[in-house]
Amino acid sequence: GGTEVVCVANFSAIPHGDYRIGLPSAGTWEEILNTDAQSYTGSGVGNLGAVEAHPDGHQGQPASATIVVPPLATIYLRKA
Repeated sequence: GGTEVVCVANFSAIPHGDYRIGLPSAGTWEEILNTDAQSYTGSGVGNLGAVEAHPDGHQGQPASATIVVPPLATIYLRKA
């Protein structure tokens, strides 16, 4: 019954655009932390604040979204 939060980390120096990830529910997911944000002196690669998950199961989860994973960074997504 709590807030759903997903953490995605990229330990390589290569950004991954159009990366599909399984999520526990469909709907809007806010990008609440991006360690590659310009405010942290990062390159600014990210998801423009939110992603939309669809009810297309992936990776054992009932929903999925296509996200941008910044290089050498971690992002946190929270169900809106």
